Amino acid sequence: MADHLECIEYAPTGPEQPIDIILVHGISSGAWMWEPDLIAPFTDAGYRTWALSLSGHGNSAGRDRLNAHRLATYADDIAKAMDNTGRPVALLAHSLGGAAAQKLLASGAQPAGTALLCSVPPYGLWRASMEMFWRHPRLWHEMGKYSLFGLPHVNIGVVRDGLFPGGIADARFDGFLSKLQNESLAAMMDAMGWPPFAPGPLSQDNLLVIGGSRDRFVPLIDTYMTAAYYRAPVHILQGAGHMPMYEDAGRAMIPILLDWLGGISGQAVLAA
Repeated sequence: MADHLECIEYAPTGPEQPIDIILVHGISSGAWMWEPDLIAPFTDAGYRTWALSLSGHGNSAGRDRLNAHRLATYADDIAKAMDNTGRPVALLAHSLGGAAAQKLLASGAQPAGTALLCSVPPYGLWRASMEMFWRHPRLWHEMGKYSLFGLPHVNIGVVRDGLFPGGIADARFDGFLSKLQNESLAAMMDAMGWPPFAPGPLSQDNLLVIGGSRDRFVPLIDTYMTAAYYRAPVHILQGAGHMPMYEDAGRAMIPILLDWLGGISGQAVLAA
């Protein structure tokens, strides 16, 4: 089908919870980004979990028109996935996926909760890009080449160090790299923050912000400013970079998310 969206279902193995989880990937990746050992704690806790590939990513349709996709396209994808579950949904959205989730919230959609993981801040990436230019100029230069010309023109060693400042095993990185793809330039430009894509400040309930202390793409100040903008709780994963789901340091986010999801599930039961 021309509008096919890949949304992989992982059934709960524990007593089923009243809400589902939708995992929204970040830049250049897909549903494959969420590995089984990350998903298992959620299904073990009873959460039916769905890993979504946004349009043009993973096995979703639209790769042939990738650069036509905007943040609005990705927000619509999330909305479709939510509708398809037929149940209340909590979004766990990483990086560019976090910008798409905020775009969805700005439309008035009301998921049961939204967790922003190393997410694009509500005012866009312009400030983070300036910091990268001053503090990590080689990474900034390579990311500029990536945006304009795609992955084949990038110094992968520089990007690897930027994404995984704590290191990553060669075999695991090679598997990660083999699945990466180009990203929509239009969506990346939207993520810079103009036109504005986020809902108004202090406007969201059940929102959680998680960042990495060594994230070079979304620095600590932007993580804290995102939390302040929404007046949301914030947790910093010490030692983690931009891809905490691939790092030992990032595993600390699982109990944080489970505790947050438990609160939302309790609200859903009371509202039923």
